[in-house]
Amino acid sequence: MAQAATGRSRRVRHAPELDLLPVMNLFCVIIPFLLLSASFLEIAVIEMAPTEGISSGAGTTSLARSEEELLQPKVIMTDDELFLGTVFGTRSVSSSFLEERNGEMVPSYDFEALDEHLADFREELDTEFPTIPVHKITILTVDDVRYDNIVMAIDVCTENGFDQPGLQVAAYDVLQRQIAAQAAAAAGGGGAP
Repeated sequence: MAQAATGRSRRVRHAPELDLLPVMNLFCVIIPFLLLSASFLEIAVIEMAPTEGISSGAGTTSLARSEEELLQPKVIMTDDELFLGTVFGTRSVSSSFLEERNGEMVPSYDFEALDEHLADFREELDTEFPTIPVHKITILTVDDVRYDNIVMAIDVCTENGFDQPGLQVAAYDVLQRQIAAQAAAAAGGGGAP
């Protein structure tokens, strides 16, 4: 056939179709994957009261705002020992020991002794300071104390009426200075717990 006078052929040209199937397949795979991975990011939260106290650098304490905070009851967990005390002094609860958990030997503490000492500690606080309702306690640890030991200490504190536990992590030398200062204050005549 002869061509038309305009020089164009009579064939109709179609625009190429977009193939969206690979993109849809990609979204069908990515969206469920993202939804499933979002459920793995769920984090259990332990609510703790914010505390004031030892700064990790200088080892100074900040001023307390209430009578309850003036007492500053705390459980001190070092690598070697577990202490219980207030600003008036500390007392040793137990030494750390190695315990088998899930097939490995890990450091642990005597939480039954902590429970007994906390019950006595609660009685002493209620006797010495009857007008101050003490609900706050600080778990003061060095940075390499195992998380499960901290959780067990929090549980024991909660069972003994300290329902607003706080957590502070300090350098080992800062803890040692505080323990020594509280022991000197207790030896100097602070008659409270």
